[in-house]
Amino acid sequence: MIKKLSLPVQLCLVIVVVFVFGGIMPLGLMRLFYTFSAIFKEILCFMLPFIIFSFVVNGILLLKKNAPLVLVVMIGAIFASNFCVALSVYGIIKCMEPFLGSSGSIEELVGNGFLEPFFLLHLPTLIKSELALLSALIVGLFFSFFQSSVVERIVEKMKRFIELFLIYCFVPLLPIYIFGFLLQMRYEGLLTLLVKQYGTTFFLIVGVQVCYLMILYYGITGFSFKKAREAIINAMPSYLTAFGTMSSTLTVPVSIECAVKNNVSRPLAHVAMPIMANLHLLGDSVGTPILAMVTMYLFSGHLPNFDQYFSFVIYFCTAMFAVSGIPGGGILVMIPVLISAFNFNPAMVGIVTTLYFLMDSFGTAANVMGDGALVIGVHRIVRRFV
Repeated sequence: MIKKLSLPVQLCLVIVVVFVFGGIMPLGLMRLFYTFSAIFKEILCFMLPFIIFSFVVNGILLLKKNAPLVLVVMIGAIFASNFCVALSVYGIIKCMEPFLGSSGSIEELVGNGFLEPFFLLHLPTLIKSELALLSALIVGLFFSFFQSSVVERIVEKMKRFIELFLIYCFVPLLPIYIFGFLLQMRYEGLLTLLVKQYGTTFFLIVGVQVCYLMILYYGITGFSFKKAREAIINAMPSYLTAFGTMSSTLTVPVSIECAVKNNVSRPLAHVAMPIMANLHLLGDSVGTPILAMVTMYLFSGHLPNFDQYFSFVIYFCTAMFAVSGIPGGGILVMIPVLISAFNFNPAMVGIVTTLYFLMDSFGTAANVMGDGALVIGVHRIVRRFV
């Protein structure tokens, strides 16, 4: 019965169970679930560099038979879109600062009592995520010009293995993974406060995502309300599919057909949509920075200065090229960036990670809708030169 429920419904049920039964659940059972979540998180962090490497290299190699211009235009448009959206979010949060909640209130509760796991699994860091990303870009670009069928097969097999892990292990266990962290937050007195403090943030994130999508479709269709409305209607099936699956990758077949309906050539759609599913993340470019800055404000009482945030955006947009299009991919690659750029402690990382998963349906849907708009622009640019 549970398997028949969509992932968003399962996550909603998890929240309800934690609120209703979390207060009466035996301590030993809570520690058991939290132990599972902590161990599973350690496994994910161990696999993160391999996820980054395989998906980035495979994404670049997909363009091997296409003109270099397509790669340049697509990557440039993706980076520009992610960068502009993420950078502009800073101004929005600065304007909303008086409404973010009581600064420092979360920090006061952290430490009132900790839920300890029965044991922890400590896996070694074989390669840093930043190095994996840099290596992937170098290897992918090199073999896109000097093609090797052996390398392509190895990368494809590696990517397929990780996809199987994410789809058949990570995604089915995601509700339990979230359940353990939510129990921890409730036990430590954070959950009720988070609902209070982040309620406004949730509506802000969704509202900003919708506004950016409207602006993007309006601009990409030549500033025509009629054409923008038609393009949005054509792309809506991909939005609904992504909302239900919480996966840009699983939505690719629908995204391709939606792009074709918006007069994008089918060959370009077949190449662009899988790449954009991994790289162009409009929803994440709104949601992750807002969650990060709100969390920083609630813990420390201040927002990052512009220079600090600008540096974060550069790392953020670069790290976005390592996202796999699988549920949770966006936040998994961002954990090292949040720690290095904003000095996040484990409690802050845990809060942002949990909230990201709870809002991931909206973020993934916005990502896919953004892909549908951007591919129209790429098509218009490329057809002028090819």
